[in-house]
Amino acid sequence: MTSLKKWAFPLAAAALCALAPASQAKQNSCDEPILIGTTISMSGPLATLTGNWDKMTNIFAEEVNKSGGIPIASCGKRVPIKFVIYDDQGNPATAVSLHERMATVDNVDFFAGTDWTFVVMPVSTVAEKHKIPIIGGNVATPAAFERGLKYFWSTPFPMTFNWDANYFDMLKNMDEKDRPKTMFWVTQDNPVYKSVRDIWAKKYEELGIKVVGDETFPNDLKDFSSIVLKIRSARPDVIYINSFDNVAAPLLTQLRQQRVRARGVHFPIVSLELGRQTKAVGGIEGITGVVGWIPGVKSEFADLMKTVLDKANVNVFESATVMPRFTSYLIMLQAIEKAGAVDREKVREALFKGTFKGPTAPVTFDEKGQPDTRTLITQNQDGNVVVVWPPNLSTGKLKWPAPSWQ
Repeated sequence: MTSLKKWAFPLAAAALCALAPASQAKQNSCDEPILIGTTISMSGPLATLTGNWDKMTNIFAEEVNKSGGIPIASCGKRVPIKFVIYDDQGNPATAVSLHERMATVDNVDFFAGTDWTFVVMPVSTVAEKHKIPIIGGNVATPAAFERGLKYFWSTPFPMTFNWDANYFDMLKNMDEKDRPKTMFWVTQDNPVYKSVRDIWAKKYEELGIKVVGDETFPNDLKDFSSIVLKIRSARPDVIYINSFDNVAAPLLTQLRQQRVRARGVHFPIVSLELGRQTKAVGGIEGITGVVGWIPGVKSEFADLMKTVLDKANVNVFESATVMPRFTSYLIMLQAIEKAGAVDREKVREALFKGTFKGPTAPVTFDEKGQPDTRTLITQNQDGNVVVVWPPNLSTGKLKWPAPSWQ
C-alpha cells in the first residue's frame, strides 16, 4: 500500500470548520473532495481535553492535500480530502443529531475521529443505519464492540484489555530482585478505569505482584487523607493511580505532602497540567505513564504528526487523548486508498479485519472492530519525558526505584 508519507508533503484544499455551510458530496466521485465528517467536544465538560483539535484536523487535511490528496486507483489520480466539523459539546444527543445531519444534509462519505465511549456508542448506530463506516477515537470499552455492528471501528490507545500490556511486560522483564512484590490500586469511579482495574489487578497477581489495597473514589473527591493513610500503612512497592489526571491531582499532592514512599508510582495520564498543579510538592517527577506517541520516537508518520501538531499548537503532553483521534484519521485514509475507490462498502471491506500502519506499530482490527493498539511507557526524569518501554522505541532507561519517591 502506498505510504502516507506521499500524502504529507502542492495543492491545498481548505477543510470545512465548525458550522460551515453544508457540502453536497457525490458518492464514488473522483472530481470532488472526499468528505470526512467528525464532531469534537469543543465546548462543554470535555472541552479541556480537546484544545485546538478542530485546527489540528483542518491542518491535517491541508498537509495531506499538499501532494494532491489520497491516491485512488479507480480514479487514476489523487483526490483531496475535506473535513466537516461540528461541536458535539460532549453531549450524546447532540452528537447523534449532528451525525444525522452529516449523513443526510452534508452527505459525507465517511466518519472519523468522534470520541468518548458514551458519545460514540449512540453515534455508531447512526453510522450503521446509513451504512457509513466510522472510526472512532477514544473508545476503549469492549462493550462498545459487542453489538454486532458492521460499520464501526475505533483506535483508542489502548483498549482496556491492552491497557497495561507494555507496563506489564516491563515489570515482567525486570530482574527478580527488582520486580515489585506489592501494588496498591486507587481507581476513579469511571467505567473505563474500573474495567482496567478488574482486568489488570488479576494479571499482576498472576505475575506475583500482590494487590495490598484497592480503593475507588468519586469524581468530585478532594480530601484523600483516608486513602493516603491506607497507602502509607500498606507500604506498597507500586502505587497505581487509575484515573484522569485532574481528578486525582489532589491525591498526588497529598501523597507528596505526606512523604509517602514507594518504589514506583504509575499514573496512566501524566499530563503537563498535572505537573503544574502538583509542582510545588514535587510534581510528576519519577512517575511512569502512557502515551500513544511523542516527538522523538521513530515512526513512518513522525514528520507528518509533528508538523500537524506543531502547526496546531497541540502538545501530546497537554492533550493525552489526541493520538487516538489522529490515528483514526491516518487509518481512514489508508482504508480509502486500500479500497481504491470512494466507496463506503469497499472501505468497509478494507477495514474488516484489516491491518494498517499506526503511529508506532501496525494496527490490526478484529472481526468486532477492536484494535490491538498498545501504548508507550514513559517516565518523567529531571523535567523531561522519556520513553522507557518497549526497548525498540525507548529514548532512555527506567529509573527504578524512582528517586523522588524514596
